[in-house]
Amino acid sequence: MARFVGPFKFSGNVGGYRGYWDKDLKEWIVATKKEKNPNHNKHAPRAQENNEEFTGVVMWSKLIRRMTDEVVYLKKGRRVGELNAIGKKIQLMDQTGIRGTRQIESSKYNFPLIGFSFNKEYPFSSVFIGVPEISITEDRREVTLKLNNFISYSKFKWPESLSYFRVFLEIFELPDLVWDEDRKKYNPFYFTMSKGKAVTVSDWMSVITDPIDFQQSVAFKEDQLPGEKSAVVVVMGLEFASGMDWGTPYVVKGHGTAAVVACF
Repeated sequence: MARFVGPFKFSGNVGGYRGYWDKDLKEWIVATKKEKNPNHNKHAPRAQENNEEFTGVVMWSKLIRRMTDEVVYLKKGRRVGELNAIGKKIQLMDQTGIRGTRQIESSKYNFPLIGFSFNKEYPFSSVFIGVPEISITEDRREVTLKLNNFISYSKFKWPESLSYFRVFLEIFELPDLVWDEDRKKYNPFYFTMSKGKAVTVSDWMSVITDPIDFQQSVAFKEDQLPGEKSAVVVVMGLEFASGMDWGTPYVVKGHGTAAVVACF
């Protein structure tokens, strides 16, 4: 794999090479076409079962990436493989399903997803030193984040000097991915079915040495209460600025970072 440098770019296949825009890296990439493995029999029963389950994992991780578009510029680097691995881990927790049709029950087994950072270059746990207090209402409609006695000056690690920060708080509904026996495939309506999603963004705050009690909430619309067979995923994002001029922030290179901080 190589990166395009200069004005010349192409999309498609030319002379055994493939050019494409990588959404994760946000760069144009050129790669050689992968040759088929002559020893791989895609029609073998075990291979077909693995392929079906991998299709489910890809659907699950793709939905998470879609539902977090609100913090897209806090993401950086290729994280699809790690997210797929988490989906597979949850899928393997289905002890009653038949191999090839096992479900991804996020409503039951969401703990492997907690802590997943959407930023490979600036992992959330390396940037933010602290443990946010996350709570949810009984009907799972509203989530509240608290940072009590929070001293921002000592809580962030970043290559540049930081003067301001703001907090993104997003919640979205992540339904269980189940096998549709009639259609012999995973739920074909997984992407189009109604799902709750909401995000709030705090005001810009100064990085200071004085402690503050910070609180931020976000809620689904009243007609978007999460279903029983769904998890409520909570994403916290941090954006940084090196300065401020008449209310306009000088956002640092790399913007910030974001991660899954809770699941309910």
